[in-house]
Amino acid sequence: MTLASLVLALLLMPQSAPGVDDQKVAAAIELGVAWLRKAPSNGHAFKKDPSMPPIRNADDLLLLTFLHAGVPEDDPRVRELLASALAAPLDKTYPVALRAMVLEELDRVRYQSHIARFAQFLLDNQLANGQWGYSAPSVTADAMILETVPASPALPPGKDGLRTKPKVVRKLTLKQTRNGPGYGDFSNTQYAALGLRAAHDAGIVLPKDVIVRATQAITAAQQAGPPPQGGAAPSLPSGRKARGWCYDHPCKCPLHRPYGTMTAGMVSSLAVFEYILGRDSRRNAAILDGLAWLQVHYTVETVPGPIEWEGIGKTTYLTYYLYGLERAGIMTGNEKLGTHFWYADGVRVLLESQKTDGSWAVDDWGTPTWDTCLALLFLKRSTRPLVPSTDRVVQRDD
Repeated sequence: MTLASLVLALLLMPQSAPGVDDQKVAAAIELGVAWLRKAPSNGHAFKKDPSMPPIRNADDLLLLTFLHAGVPEDDPRVRELLASALAAPLDKTYPVALRAMVLEELDRVRYQSHIARFAQFLLDNQLANGQWGYSAPSVTADAMILETVPASPALPPGKDGLRTKPKVVRKLTLKQTRNGPGYGDFSNTQYAALGLRAAHDAGIVLPKDVIVRATQAITAAQQAGPPPQGGAAPSLPSGRKARGWCYDHPCKCPLHRPYGTMTAGMVSSLAVFEYILGRDSRRNAAILDGLAWLQVHYTVETVPGPIEWEGIGKTTYLTYYLYGLERAGIMTGNEKLGTHFWYADGVRVLLESQKTDGSWAVDDWGTPTWDTCLALLFLKRSTRPLVPSTDRVVQRDD
C-alpha cells in the first residue's frame, strides 16, 4: 500500500466510535494486508468431526478481505485468487456463500449469472427444517449457463468511502429444486444468509418460502440460558429478555446453552431475512432479545457464553465471533450494546493482539490466514448496512 493510498484510506474510513485511532487502525490494516499477500491459502479441518471433509482453501475469504481492504481488482494476487475461485466446484456452504459476497462486491452486474448459480446452490441445500449444513453439489446449479458480460465502468467511491456498485439492470428469479432431509447448524446457516443477501442485492429474486422457513428455524431455536457469572446483569429495555443461540437445533452440544458466535450470527441472519422480506428488523423480538443477550454477556476479549466442546478454549473462534459481532451491530444499526462501543473495544483487542509481522493467531482451532482475514474484515467495518434501494427487488409478505 502506497502512502497516497494510506492517506485515502484514512480519509474514507468512517469515525465510528469514541476512542478509535483511525491512523493506528489503517496502519494495522496495511500491515495485515501485506502479510496476507504472502500467506498460504489454508483450508479448514473440522477437529470436532474428523470425518467431515475439510474446506480446501481460504481463496474466497482472502478475496473478500482484499476487496474490502482496498486492494484493486487488477492486483496479481487478487487476479490469481479470483481465477481459482471462479473455477472451483460448488460443494460447501461456506465457500459458495463467500464467493457470492465477493462477486456482488466486485461487480454484481458482470457476475450476476455466477451469483445466481451460487444462490441456486444455497437454495437447493436448505434442509427441511429451514437450516443449512455443509451441503452437497446441486445438479440444477451446476447446469446453469454462465453469461459473459463486460465489466461495469469504474465508479468513484461513495460518501461513506465504500465501493460504489453498478445499478442492477434486470432481475433473475430462482426456484428451489430440492429440500434436504434432517437438520443443519447455525454456523452454516449464518453464512448461507450472507450469500443470499449478496444474491438479493445483485437482483436475484429468491423464493419467499425459503426465507420464511429459515426465519422460523432460527426463531424457534432461541433460548434464554443461564445468567452471566460474576456481577449483576445490566438492565434491559422493558419487555426485552436476554435470549441467544446454540450451535444447532435440536441441539447436540453437551451444554446446550447460548454463546457468542452463534448469537451474533443469528442476529445478523434474522436482520438479513427481514431485509429480504421488506420488513423492519427493529420490530423483530428475536433480534431485539438476541441483542439483549449480547449486551448482558458482553465481552470482546473472549467468546461469551459456555465452552461447548471438549478442547475448545475461550478464545477459540474469537475473530470469527468479532466479525459476527460487527455484522450484528451494523446490520441492526447499533453502534453500542448497552454502554459498550463494540467497535472501539474490538479495535483495542485486535491492535493489542496483532503480531509484529502483521498477522493474527488468537484462535487455537483456526489458522493465521483465517484469523487475519476475519480481524481485517472487523477493523475495516466491511459489512454494508441493510438499506433498501430502488435498484434491488423487495420481497414482501403481503
